[in-house]
Amino acid sequence: MSAGLFAVVNIADKVIMTGMGLRVRSFMLFIGFQTLATVIIVAIVNPFPAADFDVYARGIGVGLMWGLGAPLILWTLSREEVSRVTPISQSHPLLVVIFAVVLLGESLSLLESIAAVLAIGGAILAAIRLSDAGQIRLSGSLAYLGIAVIIIALAQILLKTVTDDLSFWHAMALRSAGMSSILMVMNLRKSILIDLGRFMWSPGNFTALMVDAVAATVAMTLITFAIATGPVSLANAFASTTPLFVFVASVFLAWKTRLLKEETLDRRAVVQKLVAAGMVVSGLVIIAVT
Repeated sequence: MSAGLFAVVNIADKVIMTGMGLRVRSFMLFIGFQTLATVIIVAIVNPFPAADFDVYARGIGVGLMWGLGAPLILWTLSREEVSRVTPISQSHPLLVVIFAVVLLGESLSLLESIAAVLAIGGAILAAIRLSDAGQIRLSGSLAYLGIAVIIIALAQILLKTVTDDLSFWHAMALRSAGMSSILMVMNLRKSILIDLGRFMWSPGNFTALMVDAVAATVAMTLITFAIATGPVSLANAFASTTPLFVFVASVFLAWKTRLLKEETLDRRAVVQKLVAAGMVVSGLVIIAVT
């Protein structure tokens, strides 16, 4: 469920920024308000329990890391095809598995190592563009996406240590608090606030943002619950099936609508994106079932 909803979020983010014209920084400010609302709701409905200071510090730290990684993902998404960005951005579970081996003592078998190679290869394939002359080109903006993936993978590992001491609701609220603080500090400016207000004045735009916000909140709640109640590598591996959902939806929307006009639909590009998404998903699902 989380994987499917994250696919909705990825495509909605892309449509809102490029198809509907909301500036990236205005969108980040909206997410800052959205995550702040999450903290307030959780605090009212289920007050935070007493816990050691370091537990709360780690929880806030998770959010600060997400607050650094999310803008890089959104910035890249606003400039690249969503079907290319998603296999790379969703490859962070692979790094979670590697970091889990190093930091949490989890084991990685030979089959899982092969699966890791598949996932890495898929992420690289998604980033490659082939010219008509057969030359390989890599987009510079995807390098920033790689940095974001590393940051988020480390955040997911840290999140696991928080859920050992707090409920997943409180862990999610702390993550939201840290993320909101970063996004608000970066983007709470009069001009950006006015731009966001003008965008939301349209009923259609407001509805799109609300759908995106609800999908993102539910998806993050589900993956946080999965991490809290099971192995972190397993939860993130299943979440990695998002690229296949995104591939199917992006091809359909680009073919049947004008929402994703920049998506390349020639046979070579479609095959490349499908293979890349398939490699990432296959590698991480192998890790999940072994």
